[in-house]
Amino acid sequence: MEGGASSKGGDAVLVTASGTAAPDGDPADRPDSTPAIGVTYCFDAETWLDRWGASRERAVAVSVGERSRSTSAVARSEPGSRSPSGPGSDLVQTEAGAVTAVPSKSDVGTVGATVHEYLDEWTACEPTVYVDSLAAIVDATDSEVTFRFVHALVARARNADARVVATLGEEIPPHAEATFAPLFDRVV
Repeated sequence: MEGGASSKGGDAVLVTASGTAAPDGDPADRPDSTPAIGVTYCFDAETWLDRWGASRERAVAVSVGERSRSTSAVARSEPGSRSPSGPGSDLVQTEAGAVTAVPSKSDVGTVGATVHEYLDEWTACEPTVYVDSLAAIVDATDSEVTFRFVHALVARARNADARVVATLGEEIPPHAEATFAPLFDRVV
């Protein structure tokens, strides 16, 4: 099934299969050198980063709704590298990659700003942004706010030649696929 979005820049894919994580539903075979940006509402950041192991050169998680980080995770910055942290977020470097925590699940502005900063930093690398559940964003905000967030995210990703792979998620209203599909190039 095709969505109605134009395909300037990167590809945008909506994964509708129940119980399928965005990276598992991604139809593209991306090289290990391609950065992965995970927007995690349903998974903790470390679980999301661990799924990549050493197979990704760069993987980060924008962990939404996490209010505290493990005491074993230490914030650090390395010379010559910049990892964004949006307003109201907390950047923590873990062994698997950077984690930016956004405490409020309804703060899609901070989530978007943080992803935007990563896209600016990695524009030459054609990263993929994975969103683990549109349903979780709808639950934290509403359908209209989620639609605007996804619209802005996909537009910004296209401008950066990045891809977006988003999972519809569980327990989302029946009309949601029809609402969000036009924002994506493909629905799988």
